[in-house]
This record gives sequence, structure tokens and C-alpha cells, in this order.
Amino acid sequence: MRVHLNRLKRILRESDEKYLFPCIEDLVTNGLNSARFSTEDHRPSRQDITQYLAAWLRHIGISADDCRDWMIEYCVDVLSTISSSSNSQIRHSTKSNIKYIYKSDVSFECGCENNIFKASCDQNCPVYEEMSDKYKERKARAAKRSYEPERQPKHCGVGIERLSVKETYRDQFEKALEVVQEHVGKGVSKQDIVTFLNDRGFKTRTGRNWTYSILQSELKKWPDLKY
Repeated sequence: MRVHLNRLKRILRESDEKYLFPCIEDLVTNGLNSARFSTEDHRPSRQDITQYLAAWLRHIGISADDCRDWMIEYCVDVLSTISSSSNSQIRHSTKSNIKYIYKSDVSFECGCENNIFKASCDQNCPVYEEMSDKYKERKARAAKRSYEPERQPKHCGVGIERLSVKETYRDQFEKALEVVQEHVGKGVSKQDIVTFLNDRGFKTRTGRNWTYSILQSELKKWPDLKY
């Protein structure tokens, strides 16, 4: 909605308006455009968009107070259409997300054309080259961590026991769950949790890289880890 874009422009200093990137303007004006997603696509949540916009505002130097003043109304008015939460719950959640973003080291990375919101992108964007390089680096790191089963010792007839894949990765999987629990408690979005786990080399219970669907599946098995 244009009203939220106009309010945002009033918050931005004149020198900051160049940082109103195409993806940001698209999300602020239109919210999440469902028509851009197929039935198989992962659809970002209200919380994903909230944290993305908060990370952007912090990235360009906008104070937490100004961020909160603008974003609460935007989330209630625009993002409530993709949320089942009440307006009071959205306000509370928005404040918590902003507090987390401004106190954490979460960096702003858009992913350019590959952004999870399928929002508009333009190669003339002032941070396009920087963000494109970051995206390529992240993809390269993920490719290097492609899963390779651990070599097991050959049976020599003297009681050497072959561990199952789940037993092999049990300890580090339990550590990964501790990380998930900590991040869920802080209100970190599921997509950011997946990125964090993979960036730190954590594997799933079967030794694979984490994906959004795998995290979703694990959260259902552990009630204490649900949002």
C-alpha cells in the first residue's frame, strides 16, 4: 500500500532514499505476492518478511525506535493477510523480531533475483553486485558441504560393529537441535535457522544438509521446539 511506502520515505533521510531497493519497495507496497508462487514453492511467513525489512532498516542506519514505529502498522495492515495471528499478537511478535534483529549479528542479504519473497529485483540496484557475490559465496559453501557417507571400517571378524548413519550423526544432530531451540526462542525465522545450520556445518539426523522442509519436519517431532 502506497501509504506505508510514503510513511517510510518520510523516515528515510534524503541521502537514504537510494537504499529503497526494488525488493523493499515491492514488499512495502504489495506485501507477499501469492501469484508469484507455485503450489510446490515454499511461501515465506509474516515473520520472514518482518525480519528481512528490520535487517534492511538496521543495515541503512535507521534506529530501532523508528523501525518499530513504522513496521508495527505495516505488519498489522499488510502482513496480517498472510497470518492467522490477531492484531495484538502481530504487534507483540513484530516488537520481538525487531528487538532480536537490532541486538543480533544477523546481516542483510537479499539474494538478488533468488530472494525467497520473489520480490522485484533490478541489476541497477546499488547493492546488486555486493549481494550477488554474497549469494554466490553462500551457494558455493553449501555445495562444498554436499553429503558424503562416512567410510566405515571393514569387518575383520573381531567384533567391529558398523554404526548406522543415524548413530554416526547422533551427537552432532543433538547439538543442532540445541541450536534450533535457542534460535526458535529468539524468534529467528525458519529460513535463517536453516542458513545458520548449514553455514556452521551442522547435519541432519541422516547426515544431510538442512532444508526448510527438514526443519519443519523436525519441529513437528519436538513439541518444545514449535513456534
